[in-house]
Amino acid sequence: MKVAIIPDSAMLILNPVNKSKHQLLSEFDRIYKEGKNKEIIEEYKKDVHKSSEKTHTIEGINPYTGIKYCGYEAPSGVLGRMSKIGPIIDEADAVVMLTGNSPNHMYNTLNELILFGSSGCLNTLRLLESQIKSRKIPFLKLDYPDTREDLINIIDEENNFLKYLEDLETGKVNEPYKIKHEKVVCEDKISVNELEEILHLN
Repeated sequence: MKVAIIPDSAMLILNPVNKSKHQLLSEFDRIYKEGKNKEIIEEYKKDVHKSSEKTHTIEGINPYTGIKYCGYEAPSGVLGRMSKIGPIIDEADAVVMLTGNSPNHMYNTLNELILFGSSGCLNTLRLLESQIKSRKIPFLKLDYPDTREDLINIIDEENNFLKYLEDLETGKVNEPYKIKHEKVVCEDKISVNELEEILHLN
């Protein structure tokens, strides 16, 4: 099956798809295949500093394509992102999305960017989620990890989901996917009285 990853730069959720029997649908790969964009990327690989001396724009993508997904009144950033990612969701048979953020940074900024990618624009993510649900395709939405256990659960959850897609494709199952690991947002709850004391309302 064709599986789209959002964000497609998040190695944490990208690698399991690459290791599976499914085809990864990637925004970056699609841009890379465009002739002029490929030349730009190859130039960047040869000499990062030389390539950054001049401004490049991604060519071969019509930003007005995004109007199909969000309307012409949307901010230009949302319009541009939807023009790239919207068609990928249209083509996908299933989607894995990592959303959110966390104040608990387990790694330095660079490692977190490599592992989790960039969450990007919240409005774009909401539009994408709406688009995915309207298509009624298998959809796994994962929450940004706060702990090591969360990381392990994300990998396990995605592997379970990819196995489910294999069974769905071969006709072994025909039911919606059931989440195995529910992330506990907050275990330490406080009473209203304690909250009032903290806020000095009494």
